[in-house]
Amino acid sequence: MPCRRIRIDHARKVENFASEILLVKDSLDASLMVDESSLENYKEGMELTSKQLTSVFEKLNIKEIDPKGEVFDPNFHEAMTMVESDQDANTVISVMQKGYTLNERVLRPALVTVAKEKN
Repeated sequence: MPCRRIRIDHARKVENFASEILLVKDSLDASLMVDESSLENYKEGMELTSKQLTSVFEKLNIKEIDPKGEVFDPNFHEAMTMVESDQDANTVISVMQKGYTLNERVLRPALVTVAKEKN
């Protein structure tokens, strides 16, 4: 019986995730249905949808990895390039793509540029 309970718990978690994501999809669809809209209105709609998605992430314990200015950590960051910089060596100087964790486990590492010593 324990296996069946795990499957039921997993199915409920997937259902909850799907329900939350559908709300974000509904917001995107609604913004696309507006006939007369300005760029500013679209931007506002995208910002609201982004906030809604962030709320879903919080409920599901998905956290953003945005390490600019932090020391490079290969457990959470993937160095795409290293460039000479006035910053300390191994400092993340830019983030090309944010990373994410789920329940403290890395879903996707942040793609970063790391400082190296000047020659």
